[in-house]
Amino acid sequence: MRFLPALILTLALAVPAGAAPLAGNEILAALQSRLETGGEVEDLVDQLDDLGLDELKQLHLDFERAWLRVREAYLAAFESEAKVQNSGEAKQANAKRVDTLRNDFHRVRSMSEGPMKEALKKVSAPAMKALRELLLPTPAQIVAAAGEPLRKQRQAARTLAAFRDGLLTAMVSIEESNSVALLEAAETATAEDYSGLAREGIRIMRANRAAAVKDEVPEAERLGVEELNTMRLLAGLPALALDARLCDASRGHSQDMHEHKFFAHTSPLDGKTTPADRARLAGTTGGGENIYVGSDSPKAANKGWFFSPGHHKNMFHRGYRRVGMGNHGKHWTQMFGGRSG
Repeated sequence: MRFLPALILTLALAVPAGAAPLAGNEILAALQSRLETGGEVEDLVDQLDDLGLDELKQLHLDFERAWLRVREAYLAAFESEAKVQNSGEAKQANAKRVDTLRNDFHRVRSMSEGPMKEALKKVSAPAMKALRELLLPTPAQIVAAAGEPLRKQRQAARTLAAFRDGLLTAMVSIEESNSVALLEAAETATAEDYSGLAREGIRIMRANRAAAVKDEVPEAERLGVEELNTMRLLAGLPALALDARLCDASRGHSQDMHEHKFFAHTSPLDGKTTPADRARLAGTTGGGENIYVGSDSPKAANKGWFFSPGHHKNMFHRGYRRVGMGNHGKHWTQMFGGRSG
């Protein structure tokens, strides 16, 4: 399958005999060849630095037509496949298994601490992994299940996206060179749209992403909240709204623990004794709280809490509706609230 319009290849090859081919056309011809063979394009991107601005602009014009066609064709094919994989018989076949896994997961939460700690490893973690595979396959998993034609389309789209980013960088364009990131974001959004997760939960997670930008919540904290919400949705629980004020309170407690050398829910600092006190100072309300020390990774913090009975129960409490996570160094705090703050 040829992913670049024939016009581009013709431009690249139609050079008068005895004349030196234009560097831009040579690069396009090489790019066409790499697409057909699955080769890498880093060396072609490096060669862009040797082109003049006029050559880069012409190359961009020729390339852009091909890029848009390839991108849209791939995303349409990806969406079609994602829809097929989560509909009809495939969806019905998964439903009973999902119910069983969720029942097993929630049964563990009702155990006393001793038995629960062991069951979190033997029952809850495997159940969560299986639920993720059934309900939220990654774009790569969707493509792998679809077979070779879609895999080749994806490879071509990703190759062209990487080349486009290099081209925009070489042009010092005002347009951001984030074609690869945007392609991946489109895949992820489509995978979410056709996943087995609750529609309302997906809406809340997308609203959280916008709120995090608006309220300048650090990316690591936002990712920690999103990971928690993904697990809650997989378990059949509602997603929690990101409360930036709870993030502030959580971040403040993490900083206090780091700077004042303590690790506890009860703070020695005036006015900050309890989680409720700290939430109030941040202008909201909150009750449940998880704390962690040992890594600057939100994934590590969530993992630590997942396998700790008391913290696990907070993470998957049915009554909470808001959440915030706050990080300072290797300290993390996670705070929960009800419907309003």
